[in-house]
Amino acid sequence: MSGPKKTEDLMTTIKRIATTAALGVFSLIFHPLGLAAQQGQGRGGGRGASILGVLSRPKFVTMLVIGLLAGVLLLTRKMKNSIKVPILLLSTFLYGIAANLPLKLLAGFSMHPSPVCSATKSLLYGFRPPMIAFLAVILFLTLVGPKLFCGWVCPVGAVQELIAMLADKLRIRRRRWNFRWTQGVRVAIFLAFVFLSLTAVLHTTAQNGQVTALSLYDYLNAFHGYEIGLQPTLLDNIFHYLPFILTLAFAFITYRPFCYLVCPIGLLANLAENFALFRVVLKKPACNDCGACAKRAPCPTVPEILKDAAYRPDCFSCTVCVGKCCPSGSLEFGTGFTKRD
Repeated sequence: MSGPKKTEDLMTTIKRIATTAALGVFSLIFHPLGLAAQQGQGRGGGRGASILGVLSRPKFVTMLVIGLLAGVLLLTRKMKNSIKVPILLLSTFLYGIAANLPLKLLAGFSMHPSPVCSATKSLLYGFRPPMIAFLAVILFLTLVGPKLFCGWVCPVGAVQELIAMLADKLRIRRRRWNFRWTQGVRVAIFLAFVFLSLTAVLHTTAQNGQVTALSLYDYLNAFHGYEIGLQPTLLDNIFHYLPFILTLAFAFITYRPFCYLVCPIGLLANLAENFALFRVVLKKPACNDCGACAKRAPCPTVPEILKDAAYRPDCFSCTVCVGKCCPSGSLEFGTGFTKRD
């Protein structure tokens, strides 16, 4: 067996083991919850039952439906802009705007806690049912397909994708930053959050003198922009809305700035998506190395796909590289374990 073939088989084996392990972690989250729910039915319920109750809420059910629907459409090559735009608009409305409307039916779709808060405040204050449910949904969709949550369900991600599409229509030239640089910024922010939280440099002090650490991401969280309401002070209003406003503005000149530069879920999901069951794969015999896909795709992922790199930058399953930008149709959504020779 040749050296490259051995390396390929080794990477396939590693991917299988890693995916199995990740799914095992996912099942470890849910299995105890299921047992607790069953036991709690006879005792008036408990923590496990409350978590399963959270997962059964319309918000999380619809998130799973939208994410899996996008995955199916990608796999069957049925995802077109005429379908993509309505899905993104639906996610932006349901999980971003709807909770601000005076309709009780839509109040449950509030993005609170946000994905950012679910990831960071769980580390600060402990894992609570809504946070566990949110993280479980994100993990599950990410292991099915790369960034199915971030790309198709998340309201901040959806609005950035819509702006990117609008920028293309307006022929606005967007800058593609080097992934090593953006990843470095994202990691640096996360490490700063960990340091500031452990040392309680950012904190609030209660009347009894108790010091509670605050999250650095509270000052960077674009999801707050969907929580419409006047804050107590001018400074509070600035920190509340500015990250969202900057995200919208910079989305016209670079692809998904909040996702690549700030979001801790984006950082953690990037690790998980490299073991996704389905992902963009290259059909080598059909590829003529024209480079059109790498030039037209908005993300830094496609060049790494062409190299068959073991580790890829964030892929948001945006459909650009598997669409018309590849004249030979060499890129497609397929299983992440299958080599398309």
